[in-house]
Amino acid sequence: MDLTPAEQPVVRRAVAAYESKKGHEGPFRGTTADEILEELKPSPVRWTELAAFVIHTAEGSTRRNR
Repeated sequence: MDLTPAEQPVVRRAVAAYESKKGHEGPFRGTTADEILEELKPSPVRWTELAAFVIHTAEGSTRRNR
C-alpha cells in the first residue's frame, strides 16, 4: 500500500497502538489505533484502507485468511 509522507508516521503509531492493545481490556486502555487514524481526517474509504493496512501489518501472516 502506498502511504503519503503525512500518513507514514501516523500509521506507524497506529500499528504500535494496535499491537499494544492485544489482550488488554478495560476502561483505561489509552489511545486506540482508530483514534490515531482519525488524526488524518481521511475519507471513509481511505480510513477503511488504512485500518486494514494497520491490522495486516500488526498481525502479519499469523492471521488466517477467511
